[in-house]
Amino acid sequence: MGALGLWVEMWWNYRLEREPGGTLRVRRGLFTTRSISIEERRLRGVELVEPLGVRTLGAARVDAVATGLAADEDSRHADHKTLLPAAPRTTAERVAAHVLREAASPTGAAGLTPHPPAARTRRLRWAVGAALVPVLVLAALGALLTDALLYVAGACAVVLLPLAVLLALDAYRSLGHAISGDYLVARSGTVPRTTDALQRGGVVGWTVKQSHFQRRAGLITLTATTAAGAGAYSVHDAEEPEALVFAEAAVPGLLAPFLEQPR
Repeated sequence: MGALGLWVEMWWNYRLEREPGGTLRVRRGLFTTRSISIEERRLRGVELVEPLGVRTLGAARVDAVATGLAADEDSRHADHKTLLPAAPRTTAERVAAHVLREAASPTGAAGLTPHPPAARTRRLRWAVGAALVPVLVLAALGALLTDALLYVAGACAVVLLPLAVLLALDAYRSLGHAISGDYLVARSGTVPRTTDALQRGGVVGWTVKQSHFQRRAGLITLTATTAAGAGAYSVHDAEEPEALVFAEAAVPGLLAPFLEQPR
């Protein structure tokens, strides 16, 4: 009830309007009226955010990727970048398209490139490993102290391991990237899942990361750096050759000096 009351107070009488001169204005609030303006010339894209609970209801939130907005998710002003609160996904896609002045939202691109099975294996290992930690700790304490903790460890294993596997598989299915017109699109995550649509012209650099285990699996994490939003948007655990070709196609010439050209 408290969460519902807070949500109503924040988003009561919500309006998203485009004003003359190219300014997006969000008005909302019940007891405290808030008005947030974002100049379109500062807009570099949008984020479609789907927390797990919201996603199960077929809904999503739309955030702006723009220069001059707070990038700290823990900041009390983090909601200043929200253009649309949780709403049906079709509505969110339509609002994103209107905000970007596109016929269709790039976040709704159906042709996202899937990531290789090695990315699924990595997520399964992480998830199962994280679930086993409390189980092993409880089992060790049970062996030393009391058998009751062994039963607790068994119950945790029965609950946590299947849940971890399901979340890992969902995280793998969420992975994807594509080029949609003037935007590069990257999707990842499960709690929440985020689809980033970033203007290709707003990318100022690429960061390529590859851990020891990623090198063995032929994977890389490709991060586009920009002056807007969070400052960095990543394509996680993509296939190495395909991801480098994607980066070069998204922003031609930016990564070219670091690529090996065929003889």
